[in-house]
Amino acid sequence: MKKLDTAVLTAEQEKFFNEALAFIATVDKDGNPQVGPKGSLRVIDDKHLAWSEVTFAHAFENIKAGSRVAVVVADVPSHTNVRAVGTATIHEGDDFAKKLAKETGKPETAAAVVVEIEELFA
Repeated sequence: MKKLDTAVLTAEQEKFFNEALAFIATVDKDGNPQVGPKGSLRVIDDKHLAWSEVTFAHAFENIKAGSRVAVVVADVPSHTNVRAVGTATIHEGDDFAKKLAKETGKPETAAAVVVEIEELFA
C-alpha cells in the first residue's frame, strides 16, 4: 500500500468500507498491537468512519488512552485494500451512539467510535 495524496474517501472507497469486513488496529501504552474485526463499521461521510462498540475490550481501552486507529478493508481475490488512519472520538449514551446502535443492530448501550480520517493508503 502507498500513502495517498488525500485523506478524503472517494465514492468507490466509501462503498468498499461499507461493504467489506473491516479490521481495526490500535496500540496500548506499551506499544502492543490490538487488531480485531468490526462488522458494524459505517462511513459517516468522506472524512469519518464509525462503528458501534459492544465489547469495550482492549481496542476500546486503547482508544480511551489516546491510541490512533487504523481501519483496513481488503478484497483478497482482487488484491484491493484500503487503510484509513486517524484519531478516534468516543460517544457513550448520546443520541449519535443510540442512532448508530439502532442502525447497526447493536444494543442501545453500545458506544459509538468515530474515526476522523487523517491518512489514506491504497
